[in-house]
Amino acid sequence: MRIAESMQVEASGSALAQSLKDSAGAQLITKTLDKLNTAQTLAGPAVNADYQFQKDVLQAAGLGTKLDTLV
Repeated sequence: MRIAESMQVEASGSALAQSLKDSAGAQLITKTLDKLNTAQTLAGPAVNADYQFQKDVLQAAGLGTKLDTLV
C-alpha cells in the first residue's frame, strides 16, 4: 500500500512542477509580446491598439489557454 501512495504523491508532484513550468512559460511569452507591441513615444510608452484589443478579447474568452500541442 505504501508503494502505491508514494507513486501517487510523486505523480502529483511532477504534475504540479509541469503546471508551474507551463505557467512561467506563458508569463514569459505574454511579457515578451507586450514588450514587442509597445512603442516609445514622446508621451511615454504606447501599446499597439490592435494588439491590446485582441489580447483583451481573447483572454476574456479564455482562448489559447488550453491548447493541445501534442497533435
